[in-house]
Amino acid sequence: MAVRIDIEALRAEAGSVACAAADKLQAAGQPTEIVAVGGGASCVIREAGQPPYEVWVGVTADGFTVECDCPAGAELCGYAVALTAAALEDGFSWSSAATPPSAAEVDPRLTELAELARGIPARRLASLVAEWAATDRVLESRLRAHAGQLEPLTTGELDDIRRTIDNLAHQATSGDRWDLHDVEKAGRAIVEEVEVLAQRPPTHETLLLVERAARAWDGLAGYLWDAWETYEDEPAEIGGALRAAHVRLCEQVRPDPDDLAARLTEIIGAAEVDSCLDEPEDYLAVLGRDRVKAMRSRR
Repeated sequence: MAVRIDIEALRAEAGSVACAAADKLQAAGQPTEIVAVGGGASCVIREAGQPPYEVWVGVTADGFTVECDCPAGAELCGYAVALTAAALEDGFSWSSAATPPSAAEVDPRLTELAELARGIPARRLASLVAEWAATDRVLESRLRAHAGQLEPLTTGELDDIRRTIDNLAHQATSGDRWDLHDVEKAGRAIVEEVEVLAQRPPTHETLLLVERAARAWDGLAGYLWDAWETYEDEPAEIGGALRAAHVRLCEQVRPDPDDLAARLTEIIGAAEVDSCLDEPEDYLAVLGRDRVKAMRSRR
């Protein structure tokens, strides 16, 4: 269920110092991009002379909640006020039961490595990340996205990615000498293309392109499902990665829920075996309970 936020009451609670800081940030054009995360709004704010700060705001069971990288932490700081005001101006749809980033389940291994990274000198850590990013397209794209360097995909770039996905799907089973390893390799290459494009600012066109990639994999996955004794995990792993990227984009783009439900129903129905997008519960935040229930009933 969506809720409304009273920005004037929020500004009164934040106080004059935080509000003045928020007004200064907005006058400087910050934040430049707002994304939906866990039912709340998130952004990275860049201020001259200051490190970039990631901030999240949303309505949780505890009320209006803030998580920010700035020294204020969970307090109602200027960054949080600026984000909230900008999100309201953009018509952001607030969930009444948002989940802050800190509440999300994190692999203990990632937590351990994050703590390890915090103990490395910044210049050495930056060099280490750069070494890996130079050999990993997805990591390079994520690095550039966090640095604010990526623009929305152009029409030409969208066409190039579309052709790449189509070619990967076609070549996997073309000719007389292809084997199942070619199918798996094509699936992983499609996932890489999707994860690279998903780092760009989200658009409706990007969302449709990910749906095209899902259709392409749906057309290939059956070969691996038939060879389940050898490829027991790969179809679900590849399909799950595509679905996760699609769900994230849906939460960011916020497409019309009826249109999205209709497209998902068509994609799922067109799959020869099981579609990788056939997990309606994953789309609860963007479709709502009634549409999810209707999709489940069609199975």
